Amino acid sequence: MTNDQLRIFLKVAENQSFTQAGEVLFLTQPAISLQIKTLEKDLGVSLFERTGKKVLLTEAGRRLLPLALSITRQMDEARATVLPCAGGPQGHLRLGASMTIGTYLLPPVLADYRRSHPRITGSLAVRNTHQILHDLKTSEIDLGLIEGEPTKTQGLSLERSFLQHDRLVLIDSVSFPKIEKTGPIPLVELGSLPAIGREPGSGTRQIIEKELIEKGFPPDFFQVIMTVDSPEAIKDLVALGTGIAFISALSIRPEDSGRIRTVPVEDFQPVRDLWVFIPRRKLSSAADSFLEILFRTTRNPP
Repeated sequence: MTNDQLRIFLKVAENQSFTQAGEVLFLTQPAISLQIKTLEKDLGVSLFERTGKKVLLTEAGRRLLPLALSITRQMDEARATVLPCAGGPQGHLRLGASMTIGTYLLPPVLADYRRSHPRITGSLAVRNTHQILHDLKTSEIDLGLIEGEPTKTQGLSLERSFLQHDRLVLIDSVSFPKIEKTGPIPLVELGSLPAIGREPGSGTRQIIEKELIEKGFPPDFFQVIMTVDSPEAIKDLVALGTGIAFISALSIRPEDSGRIRTVPVEDFQPVRDLWVFIPRRKLSSAADSFLEILFRTTRNPP
């Protein structure tokens, strides 16, 4: 029984799926299955049973779960304890980030971090706000980077630190426009147009609904014809004339200019804050060194 096998066991139990656990851990489904089978053979028991499309814990699996959590946490603490004796920062950094931050803000930060700390490895899970808070609570990640202000943080021993502001802008197709006007458009005129929205739990969706309510509109004012959890897919759909959408200004790249255009909206300019959530416990040297580079990059952008 190895620490890696226990981590895989915990991720399968959490996702109730070998495939989804593999996606999170960047492992193939056969690799996940092999590790679980090896663990079951070592323990002499079955840990999971299949129920339809889900895999559920057996009685033995349920008994192992709290012990596996305790063992993996102790292993992490052991690494953090001896790292100062290793002659420089090393270890493994586990990050969770919501979609826009993970896709557009973090890559250059992580590249800089890697150049400065080549002995540290890392993993980044791109998920929605609710899942990131859950992973922080269960110590699955070291730091969580979130768009907007989550509404459910009670009971979580977390501190948050501001990174930067992020504007949400309306985009339309260049080739197949839904909006004929070239200047600012009144918000009320957008309610009849097909729109592409983000999935429930996303920071983008929360700030749009909050801003609508503040302007006296219902949160479901836009005629959302589909929800999509990928900014790149949203841009593609808008470019093809499927509908309009609000996306982060960070997600618009120079190469998008021939496909999509931004449209100013009268008296509706949603702005959200980007935050890093930090557990109230002693951080590893890997997490501390990452925060230094993160704050330097986001608070003093080029």
